[in-house]
Amino acid sequence: MLSSFFSYNQNFVMFGNEHVTVLILTVLLAVFLPLYAKKYLSEHKQIALSRAMAVLIAFSVVFYILVRVAHGYFDPKTDLPFDLCNIIGLALPFLMWKPSYRAHEILYFWILAGTLQGVLTPHLVDSFPTFTFFKFWITHSGLVIYTIYISVVFRFYPTRKSILRAFVAIQAYAVMMFLVNLLVGSNYAYLLHKPPTASLLDLFGPWPWYILALEALALVIFGLCYLPFWRAERAEPVK
Repeated sequence: MLSSFFSYNQNFVMFGNEHVTVLILTVLLAVFLPLYAKKYLSEHKQIALSRAMAVLIAFSVVFYILVRVAHGYFDPKTDLPFDLCNIIGLALPFLMWKPSYRAHEILYFWILAGTLQGVLTPHLVDSFPTFTFFKFWITHSGLVIYTIYISVVFRFYPTRKSILRAFVAIQAYAVMMFLVNLLVGSNYAYLLHKPPTASLLDLFGPWPWYILALEALALVIFGLCYLPFWRAERAEPVK
């Protein structure tokens, strides 16, 4: 059982039974976990739960790296935590240990516009019960559930200015990752070419046009993510 957990089976099928099951669980947790926390948990327990989720997501990122190193196939071109979801997951306990509105207003758009695409069209080849399967879904579905939880429970509602801040921040991230890719020969954030598996990037033409298309699409998706809060009054961060 342990050997199968650390083996690669390459059996994952997009929108197959396992994928659909994870999607259903993600939706259920994203809806009912915040509602449960708001109704039954004290503020102290709400924060404790947000910290537990952040630590679990960060642990999944670290654990993946440790397993790769321990088995002797760690590759800095693919296994450093520089993809957007991994960077967010690794930084989450530090940025949000005390829930921060300023951090969340950026992470909200990054996660729902970026990570959610990874949930719907995952860059994943291994299915249950491998460690890569669990790592991928704990990180990606976990981030989606987490950002909805923070938004609802702590009433951290993004504003129109949040869209601009998130867009500027993603440009800074892209510049840094482009330089990293040139230095180590990697393709973090898919800035040098598309992922090998099917994804939304396939709709936007070859490099570099798909990057420019993604810039425009990001603003559109940021705007759509903002719609639920169009009339909402922005809550103050937790003190």
